[in-house]
Amino acid sequence: MGLLRAGIVVALVAASVGLAGCAPSSAPKPTPTPLFTSEAEAFKAAEQVYRDYIDALNARNDGDGKREPEQYLAGKALENYVKSARDRDAEHVTLEGHTTITAFSEQSASISIDATKVIATVCIDISETRVIGADGANMTPADRPSKAGFELTFSQTKSRLLILESKGMKDPKC
Repeated sequence: MGLLRAGIVVALVAASVGLAGCAPSSAPKPTPTPLFTSEAEAFKAAEQVYRDYIDALNARNDGDGKREPEQYLAGKALENYVKSARDRDAEHVTLEGHTTITAFSEQSASISIDATKVIATVCIDISETRVIGADGANMTPADRPSKAGFELTFSQTKSRLLILESKGMKDPKC
């Protein structure tokens, strides 16, 4: 009976080893793909990010504390936004009114599996915005232009684009 048991054990071990070879292999790993398939798609996404950012800024200026313009920013753009907000708080200054995008122009795009970088220029109308002091007085400089131009750099962060940098243009063609 010992030989019978040993034979059964050997048969079971052999069967289980054989079945292990029939187990499905792990699923194939997906091939990495870029976030965007074309420059046109990347520019369209960058413009939407900037429009969403301006909408959030306008909402914040209207007193909607739930809107967070900083969620569209990273790097230098986020650092400058935070510094500017702190400076306004320290000086007891607020912004009111709406900014309007008047032009968004594609400059360049670099698309790869790991990163996407988009550069664009934008013109905004700031004529409806005001800088308001703690006493409620309008502190907006009288000679401030009604339009401003910026060169924007967008960069891929995980699965979306964020505004990485915003540089004022000296002579914008707005």
